[in-house]
Amino acid sequence: MVAYSKQLRQSDVGSRLSIPKEWWDVIRPLFAEDHREIELWAVDGLGMFWEFRCAVRQKGRYKKPVLQSDGWLQFVNYKGLAAGDMVTLEMGDNEFRGTRFMIKALKYDVAGHFWFNV
Repeated sequence: MVAYSKQLRQSDVGSRLSIPKEWWDVIRPLFAEDHREIELWAVDGLGMFWEFRCAVRQKGRYKKPVLQSDGWLQFVNYKGLAAGDMVTLEMGDNEFRGTRFMIKALKYDVAGHFWFNV
């Protein structure tokens, strides 16, 4: 299973989520030759369906995907995410929802010293 975790920075919760260039190989087959954006559908850790728009820079060799602000900020606001919280993105088909990805939002419980799914 391919997974990516990131502790969120202020720029992530205020704008868009950048995904590492290694994920380009994972999502590249989803892009048409002449498009630089796709709809990326995901189910969260609580079973809710989310739509994100994933875009890739086309200039140069460095193709870094980002989850654009529209769907990403809805997710951030709904989950109450802030800098320091964690997001995990995984490959994983959900045939019922018709998705290829799972996204989890995690907050840290300081009292219990563990991450929990929101």
